[in-house]
Amino acid sequence: MQIAVQVSELTFTTDEGVPVLEGFSLGVPRDGFAVVVGPPSSGKTLLLRLILRELPPTGGQILLVGRNVARLSPKKVAQLRRRVGYLPQPPVLLTDRTLEENLLFKLRAYGLEGEEREEELERALAITGLEARRTAPVAELTPLEARRAALAVAACPQPVVLLADDPFRDLPEPDQDAVLETLFSIWQAGTALLVTAREEGVFHRRTPLPSQLKLVHLRQGVEG
Repeated sequence: MQIAVQVSELTFTTDEGVPVLEGFSLGVPRDGFAVVVGPPSSGKTLLLRLILRELPPTGGQILLVGRNVARLSPKKVAQLRRRVGYLPQPPVLLTDRTLEENLLFKLRAYGLEGEEREEELERALAITGLEARRTAPVAELTPLEARRAALAVAACPQPVVLLADDPFRDLPEPDQDAVLETLFSIWQAGTALLVTAREEGVFHRRTPLPSQLKLVHLRQGVEG
């Protein structure tokens, strides 16, 4: 089975000696959908930053798209990141541009041109249900549309795996449910997902859940 993300016995201790993650392990296959649930300060955002090698772990191993990130040069890490989508918290969009301009900005930065760029643009709009809002200024999008727009940017060009840091935060339940459906669309289109969330209620409201979806819990200060 091909693995998108494999974290083994991951440990992180702050400079002050406070353990945040201890012996945390998680595997996300190429067709997987994993959710890490935990309260604030439990290490959810930290976990994603460690996977992306924005920070070094205290111990353990991280494989991202089959590569041991600790052994990669900064240049190789940058190349690998092009195969990984990332939605930070809070999401980042160019608010003085339209949704389409946001997507094109990223696609051009990745060197896509012509038909390939247009196909990726249309795919990102379709899987997030934003085709009708492509020319809308980002500043005029509703909170739900803005969250979907951020997911569209994170998911283009199509990544092997998408890491999404609490994409449900600060949204009412109906909008959370809609964001979850967007995540499922991205997953069903062939991208593995690793998502963090403060609560798991949004997942229990959706039935049935696919068997591939894995819920992992963290408790404050240490993996549980």
